[in-house]
Amino acid sequence: MHDISTDEVRTSLRTYFADHPGIAEVRHNRDATDQTGRTAAGFDVAGWRTLSEQMGITGLGTPESWGGLQLPAAHLVAAAEECGATLYPGPVRATLLLSAALVGVDPDTVPTQEREVVDSVLAGSAVVGTPTGDNTLTHADGRVSGRLGAVTHGAVAHVIVASVSTPQGPAVALIHPGDTRIERTSVPSVDLVVPLADIAFSDTPALLLTTPADAGALARHHRLETMLLAAEQVGGAQGCLNGMVEYAKVREQFGQVIGTYQAISHRCAHTAVATAAARALVVAAADAHDADNASAAEQIVLLARAQAADTYSDASSALIQVSGGIGFTWEHDAHLHFRHARATAAIGGTPDQFRDRAVTAGCLDLLTPGAA
Repeated sequence: MHDISTDEVRTSLRTYFADHPGIAEVRHNRDATDQTGRTAAGFDVAGWRTLSEQMGITGLGTPESWGGLQLPAAHLVAAAEECGATLYPGPVRATLLLSAALVGVDPDTVPTQEREVVDSVLAGSAVVGTPTGDNTLTHADGRVSGRLGAVTHGAVAHVIVASVSTPQGPAVALIHPGDTRIERTSVPSVDLVVPLADIAFSDTPALLLTTPADAGALARHHRLETMLLAAEQVGGAQGCLNGMVEYAKVREQFGQVIGTYQAISHRCAHTAVATAAARALVVAAADAHDADNASAAEQIVLLARAQAADTYSDASSALIQVSGGIGFTWEHDAHLHFRHARATAAIGGTPDQFRDRAVTAGCLDLLTPGAA
């Protein structure tokens, strides 16, 4: 295990995005062509490769046996948060999810074709997708058939990481279509940051990453999936807060900088407190996950997901209001945050539904000293 702190992960990515402002350029032109450095993928593919090579983001959670750093979940959520803060449109969440899913998979036992697919992902030359909608995939004899709904970057994804049903029970699989025929259908979405597509598979090659019916491994995978999305939402809220503060420091009204008015300063302060609370829950969930405290991790991650969704939605609304007229224009990032916040808040259920699930999972026990 490499001795790298979460602060170092955050600082490195923050510095990188500051030095490469164009890398997050999905902004305001989703249909841009290669001439502008953007593609139908919805992000700068060359920029993703650069981010992978220079920052090693694809290898953060990847086992050392695969050439990665094998950092714990706390580091992965830190990376997801920083990418969310800058509205980075690349396949960060799905790639981090896949890298962690490789833990326990011996590369020497993986067929050459699948090994090459994973290597291309780690090199940043292949795009990973993950479903955010319905899943009807069935697996048998190394092949999957069925349909995945709303796959992130589904129109161009080279590989997809998803849960599948096998005759022995559910499992997590790496699906690599290769030259096989699959049907991709773009999904209309209010979200302009991450494009989605439905994918239909028929006898498509797939590699199981977990043992069928291993409930612990499957739950761990889904917890990390939820955790990464919550971290991205916390990052989005922080990005909104950063925009609010920067604008409030320079915009003047009636001869005064608007940040001096209580209506503005209180809104910024409220957003800061809510974002810190959501981040604390995500970090606590990651710590419990890394400590293999499955019960506490499940309870906290559900609470974190609900809190992060509400916080991001509120922060995106606040950014529009504090920014005044420019916050309503397509040339400003505020509308991208507003759309992304609401689209991600609906994935897997509403915030209230996540809170109900947390209560069912026993989160009230966390109020008892020493219960966790």
